[in-house]
Amino acid sequence: MERTIKVKKVRTKMKSISRRRKYGVLATTISVLGVVLIVAANIVVDKLTDKYEWSKDLTEDERYAITEESIRCVKELESNVKITVFVDEESMASGSYYLVQAYQNILEYERNSDKVEVEFVDLVENPTYIAKYPELNLSAYDILVESDKGTEVLSLQEMYEYDSSGSTITGSKVEQMITNAIVTVTSEAKTKAVVLTGYGKIYPNELVELLEANQYDVEEQSLLTGEISKDAETAILYAPQGDLEEISLKSLRTWLDNDGKQGKSLFVFLDPTIEKLPRLEEFLNEWGIALGEGYAFEANKSLYYDKFYYPIAQYADKDYAENMSEDDLTIMALCRPVDVLFDTKDNYTTSVLLDFSKTSGAIKLGETEVTNELITGDVKGMVMSSHDWYGTEVNTSNVVVSGSALAFSESLITSDTFANSDYILGVFRKLNNRDTGYYIETKEFSMPMHSMTGARTNMYVWIFMVILPVVVFAAGIVVWMKRKNR
Repeated sequence: MERTIKVKKVRTKMKSISRRRKYGVLATTISVLGVVLIVAANIVVDKLTDKYEWSKDLTEDERYAITEESIRCVKELESNVKITVFVDEESMASGSYYLVQAYQNILEYERNSDKVEVEFVDLVENPTYIAKYPELNLSAYDILVESDKGTEVLSLQEMYEYDSSGSTITGSKVEQMITNAIVTVTSEAKTKAVVLTGYGKIYPNELVELLEANQYDVEEQSLLTGEISKDAETAILYAPQGDLEEISLKSLRTWLDNDGKQGKSLFVFLDPTIEKLPRLEEFLNEWGIALGEGYAFEANKSLYYDKFYYPIAQYADKDYAENMSEDDLTIMALCRPVDVLFDTKDNYTTSVLLDFSKTSGAIKLGETEVTNELITGDVKGMVMSSHDWYGTEVNTSNVVVSGSALAFSESLITSDTFANSDYILGVFRKLNNRDTGYYIETKEFSMPMHSMTGARTNMYVWIFMVILPVVVFAAGIVVWMKRKNR
């Protein structure tokens, strides 16, 4: 009897040991399989990421990604576009933070459209490659955007904004310029604009650069030597330093009339230090536009930048500021007061585009102190007059007068703090019917950067590819040992 009981106990114990061994083997198998699956998943995801270029921009301002506007642009493409970057890909992908940011932005175009092809060409290894483009002055780090309709060459240096010293990069215009270049090379034609010269040596370099980057073909033409090109849709008279001759005014009238077909837009930017322009003023009076004296000021400190004669403009006509918000500041520095003489008259219609607040006024040249008596609250900074010609269809020519030339030159138009460039570009586009719908803002680098250095990359590789699997494996062994010794 006792022998039978002992045999049963032994058998029960053996079954218990066998059961624990099965559980232990199962737990070990599960742990090992878990580790293998984690490692395999990491390898598979890594391979798929390389093959299909999966990526996610985790920076707060998404500076490595492109905006919905640019994605919409490339998804709507009907022509094939090739983007050639004249540097080897490894130098871009592993270079400075700014190169990596540009590199990732460029790749996004190809990722979002099968109409876009990106190629990297090392001119050191392929010095004869640029021989295919003898008409272009290409060099290392240039970016060539081309389609069967045209080509655009962008230098990497001009794709960034810099501080006042010109030595520190403050923002990236990579997406802005490449999207605009794609629109340009796939468009049937650019809008032609002429800068009218002959009345001073001040040239709107920054304004011209802005227009050229946004599908405008800009040329220089003297008002003293001939008629204005009939194929130009826009003309710019920038900061004339003397009054216009009658022959020049005749050229303006002829060009704006366009044999009765109208369809032209003249932009006049004034220098307030040039007080007497009687013939030009008489011409503008015909269009219902009047010029004041001195320059505008703001008495409210919260409504000017740095100096009272750098007032913040108010968007009086929302139709010409539809892409502007209350946070977008347009500074009308040293602005000569302008006004309208009537609302409508003889097929002319006037409107105020920019004005100033109720605490604004005008001060004479040379005066530096603002008094309450000078505050009028009715000062305007930019006005427009449109003339309609009624034939088989209604055609319109426009004259836009800005009291400030300084507002659209130098630092104010290139600044990423102020919206001067966005505003004036919007006015040009609206009058020329060139509104593409793509408004790409500069990616500011003043925000905290989340760059992935080589050391940090290696750290993450070790954590997720080595340390984490080892920890999981060790945990499995501990669990197995505990169960084995129960």
